[in-house]
Amino acid sequence: MIFKKSFKRYALEFYNRNKYHVLLSLVIFVTFLILSYFYPSFFNNLMHPAMTNMRKGVSNGTIILDHTALFTNNFSVALNIYTSGIFFSIQSVYILIYNALLVGYTGAHMKFLSFIAYTLPHGIFELTGIIISGAASLRLTQAILTLIKGFVVKSDDRKNTISQHIDLSFKIIVDSLILMLIVLVLLFVAGYIEANLTVSIGKALTGH
Repeated sequence: MIFKKSFKRYALEFYNRNKYHVLLSLVIFVTFLILSYFYPSFFNNLMHPAMTNMRKGVSNGTIILDHTALFTNNFSVALNIYTSGIFFSIQSVYILIYNALLVGYTGAHMKFLSFIAYTLPHGIFELTGIIISGAASLRLTQAILTLIKGFVVKSDDRKNTISQHIDLSFKIIVDSLILMLIVLVLLFVAGYIEANLTVSIGKALTGH
């Protein structure tokens, strides 16, 4: 019972520490997804080649519905987003935007029911994982900025100030790693659903 209460308290504290980073990542992703869905022609030069290559990959067998392949690809994207946090999340934001644009652009060129039927089953987990990886990247950037601040801020007790900032940076990094662990689980589930269930669900809902 004590462990249960401690876990609930830790989970709540963890949520409060990371909620704004998740929200920011979510807003970035959803904003550009909506923009590309309703204004696809504006992003045509950037997105059309990507969608064409994706379709070619499916037709020629380069892209296959295999759990391991799907999981590996998606997690490599999430890991790239996360590690880019070292460089102040600039590339992380770009990757988030690019993926959001691709999802929205693809949806704009499909019937709405087909888009939902073939995207939602695994997309709930996959897109949530990508968004959380964005939040993890922002937390990693925050850890680096906190560490830098510890070395540049003026203080009467410089040694203690640096030590406090190092300790805080370490805790933030731990938070970011826990977020990536959540991403790992989400993308593993997403890969399984996409490889084994999405097509069946899509056909059942659309009739083809």
